[in-house]
Amino acid sequence: MRKSYIVGVREVHYRFFSVVADDAIHAKDLVRQRAEGVVDMEIEEYSHELATETWCVEEARDGHNQPEPAK
Repeated sequence: MRKSYIVGVREVHYRFFSVVADDAIHAKDLVRQRAEGVVDMEIEEYSHELATETWCVEEARDGHNQPEPAK
């Protein structure tokens, strides 16, 4: 008998911040610290999926996220 599963796929995203700094290295350091003046631009961009070894999978509970039958 087939069962339903929920698979958690780990992904990498870029999140963008704006900051005034002396140079690129200083800008990275300020963002790393989330220093005063760092502005989260609330923009994210998909980069890639991590290897399947990092994913998680669990059997779905009854009625929880049951996939639609294939047509």
